[in-house]
Amino acid sequence: MDSSNGYSNLLAADENFNILSESISDFHEKHSVLIFKQLDEIIYNVGIKLTDFKGIAVILGPGSYTGIRVSLTIAKTLSYVLKTAVVGLGSLSVCAYRAAKENSGLKNIVAVCYASKDRYYVSEFSSETKYFEGQIKTDILNLEELRLFLNDMKDKPLLAYGFNNKNDCHFIEDKLKDAVTGLLFLDLKDTAYFAAKYAIESYKINGGSVFNEQYSEEISPYYVYGNGPF
Repeated sequence: MDSSNGYSNLLAADENFNILSESISDFHEKHSVLIFKQLDEIIYNVGIKLTDFKGIAVILGPGSYTGIRVSLTIAKTLSYVLKTAVVGLGSLSVCAYRAAKENSGLKNIVAVCYASKDRYYVSEFSSETKYFEGQIKTDILNLEELRLFLNDMKDKPLLAYGFNNKNDCHFIEDKLKDAVTGLLFLDLKDTAYFAAKYAIESYKINGGSVFNEQYSEEISPYYVYGNGPF
């Protein structure tokens, strides 16, 4: 479940990463109204019940303040009522995970998403940690600060840019292509699938421990513990 980037994206997948059903809203619609309709749509399309879900993966941000609160509240409520585990994932972590899956042999990834007014969410990831976990706390940088950050890195990284506006891709490519080894543009509409894949794969690798924990009050939006109110 992801409503952190302007869309409301719900997806059901099986343990082999097959998409069973997916529902994506238009940009910036009313998530609080849509998500329940989307959930009904998915259940109907797949022919299952809510109690058949073994786990819920929800994006914690950074991203839309309201969107994150809505999807996390719904995920926690479903977890509590259905006694189903819920796992929170960072949006930039999912971008880095996808980049790593699509480009073998990477050492460093910088994941970036647009925030607002020439500011960008930024985090660095390394292949030396499991699942390309973040190496720095997510920060908000303007474009010049981002360029300086990239130039200061010992090894040029791949930049994974999560977009919901294709026009941004041309702008980022023009401004940053000389500071990185390559650019990978990721449509944020696909985030829910890769979040599900990330969670299921982590579950398998850890022998089921990821989804063994049920409803957790400690799961919070990224803006609660991140570097700034986002």
